[in-house]
Amino acid sequence: MGLEKINIMRKHIGMSIDELSEKSGVPKGTLSKITAGITKNPSVDTVKSIVHAMGFTLDDLDNFPELKNKSVFSIAEMEHIKKYRSLDDYGKDIIDTILEKEYARCEDEYVEIAARGGKYKVKREALIELAKRLDAEPYEEDHDLC
Repeated sequence: MGLEKINIMRKHIGMSIDELSEKSGVPKGTLSKITAGITKNPSVDTVKSIVHAMGFTLDDLDNFPELKNKSVFSIAEMEHIKKYRSLDDYGKDIIDTILEKEYARCEDEYVEIAARGGKYKVKREALIELAKRLDAEPYEEDHDLC
């Protein structure tokens, strides 16, 4: 499965085993056994937690040699990561809180709609304007949409 690549990925982004353990929720001992090749078949969920904690996907385990020479993060993102890692728990908590609020705000700006056989994210504001132009009636629970 390319588990040896986990160490390469971890070193590539400059994350320690301790940081990876904390961020992924995988105990340090388990993580050490996986990265050392002692544990040959960890669960998919465990591997997924590890690679996601580093900002990768399971597919990246297969594609990592191609990614190795390219930066996964921009220089600005790497600077943010370095600064974040140097913060104490209080500072990290503040940044995490702001990040979650901003992420939720941005997610709330969009509505997912299904149309023409696909799913699309559309700005809520644009959807409201479209509905006004179509003079659409508000949706009701017992409305027959078919």
